[in-house]
Amino acid sequence: MTGEQLGLLPAQAPGVRHATLLVSDLTGFEQATPDPDLVELIATLGLLQPIVVAGSPQTRYRIIEGRRRVKAIQLLAGQGRWPTPARVDALIVHGLDDSAETIPAGITLALHATRSDSPASELEAIEHILEHGSEEANTIKQIAAQTRMPVQTVRRRLRLRNLTPALRSAFDRGAITVSVAEAAARLTGEQQADLAQALGRAERLTLATVRAIARERATAAVGRLPAGLFDDRETPWQVTVRGHLKAALGAIPEPDRDGSLAATLADALTLIEEDRGATVQHAAP
Repeated sequence: MTGEQLGLLPAQAPGVRHATLLVSDLTGFEQATPDPDLVELIATLGLLQPIVVAGSPQTRYRIIEGRRRVKAIQLLAGQGRWPTPARVDALIVHGLDDSAETIPAGITLALHATRSDSPASELEAIEHILEHGSEEANTIKQIAAQTRMPVQTVRRRLRLRNLTPALRSAFDRGAITVSVAEAAARLTGEQQADLAQALGRAERLTLATVRAIARERATAAVGRLPAGLFDDRETPWQVTVRGHLKAALGAIPEPDRDGSLAATLADALTLIEEDRGATVQHAAP
């Protein structure tokens, strides 16, 4: 078996037909664990997107995409919150090589590999909702309550409104990542213009690029402060600021230590320490 080429995807595009299937005719979802929010969302809105299956009614259809949605519907039916016998809309993939049992699994992986968040679409949708809402803070709370998108995420998306038109356009078309866009949104219009020029030269914008510009801004700002402000003889408020910065860095979860917030806090702390003549590693603790 060593070195054998697996057939994970069909040699040509398979056929697809739409059908409504009984949950009892499906397999491959028994061990799925849908999030409670997903269960409640389906209970409220129904199944808005068909699942994808392969096989036949004789052997039961095997789920390629939609295991958790089917499990959620099964749970709702068991609670009397979904019509019984439970049925789901499905796209049945046919015309596959029956001898290649790996193809359905390969299609599953291919579908999951192409799935990602769409911050640009989320921002556009949030802005559209705000146009029809009243007070922004209250509308944000309603968005979070009804869509289950965390308030913090909604606010992060809305901070992208600070992007200049050139960078907003680049973000909307996917030319810059959301992490780069979030970091750039904190810069001045002039600094964002520099980033847009770099993008126009076909340069790839990274977090390192944005951080370098932000560091230049912070360094310039520190240079305008009174001499000796951060000498060894610190006043109580300076000690408090340093302590808050360190506490904020320490509170950031490990998976987010490389994020733009951690980088900004670390930059601020590093500049303070460097101005005092200390040697501090430029990284979150």
